[in-house]
Amino acid sequence: MLTLFNEGKAKIYAAKGTISSKLEVFYNPAMKLNRDICIYIINKLKPKTICEAMAASGVRAIRLALETDSKDITANEANLNVIKTIEKNIKLNNVENKVKVTSEHAQILLRNNKYDYVDIDPFGPPTPYIEDSLNALNKNSILALTATDTSCLCGRYVKACERKYHSRSLKCGFEKEIGLRIIIATAQLIALEKNISLIPIFSHSSNHYLRTYLQYKDVNINEKIGYLLYCPKCLKRITSKETKEKCCNQDMLYAGPLWLGNLWDKELTKDFELIKYIKEESEIESVGFYDTHKLAKVFEKSAPKIDVLIEKIKDKGYKASRTHFKPEGIRTNAPLELIKSFL
Repeated sequence: MLTLFNEGKAKIYAAKGTISSKLEVFYNPAMKLNRDICIYIINKLKPKTICEAMAASGVRAIRLALETDSKDITANEANLNVIKTIEKNIKLNNVENKVKVTSEHAQILLRNNKYDYVDIDPFGPPTPYIEDSLNALNKNSILALTATDTSCLCGRYVKACERKYHSRSLKCGFEKEIGLRIIIATAQLIALEKNISLIPIFSHSSNHYLRTYLQYKDVNINEKIGYLLYCPKCLKRITSKETKEKCCNQDMLYAGPLWLGNLWDKELTKDFELIKYIKEESEIESVGFYDTHKLAKVFEKSAPKIDVLIEKIKDKGYKASRTHFKPEGIRTNAPLELIKSFL
């Protein structure tokens, strides 16, 4: 039994019930923001050919047809039982002339076609689809990746992260950002084997997932892939090409390999309002942020008022803002010693 849902300008039929990959026609209302941001990106960059490799109900493809200027959209779904519902939803929204439905395994589709935008939004890790997605990219194309396996990316299951992403995760107060940087570096290192450079142009952490948009560029990114080293005793963090460093008379913990550059293209964020604070934090090039509650605990101080702390840092000539990753967090390029002096 299918239920009629409304999202954005789209109307779709999908299964109602507990979110699961086993649903007859998968639709997750909690991913609306994911699709809202996708529409924002598409309207900014205007790719001509778009591929949604795992279309499920088809809601993303339909919304792109209705809410952007895109006229060449492929909605692919390997599950043959779902195809009729996708076609029904496309007809319901009168976008048959803009959305083409295909039914192939995502990897096969991506191996044999080229697109200006490829969207990989799986139930779990995106890693099985990255290599084939790279084959589908034109120069300047965008690859969007969603990961829902946040427990391994954010330091709870370190061995699982090493197995899936060939990278070490770390639970440290800003682990969601580390998880995003791991996804980015994983895609970049696979791409470099094909002489392709991927640059993140937009990234975010929302609800139960991590999401990044990568663009195929002719640039050297090797110097911006490395490790983050972290001391849990004094909260010092450094970036390095090595994993060994001592602090407070002990080995620092490390995460990586991961992306050490900016997570956002400032041109894309200057009009962005869908997630609070991303516009401000995209102006600050830093790896990681500071959890003010953790600062207070480690240095045995009262938790500072975040807005007051930000203003004090700015008064000293540094950049600072809240971060969308965590309500208690601040992103800044100020040194830790200065931040400590304001506690």
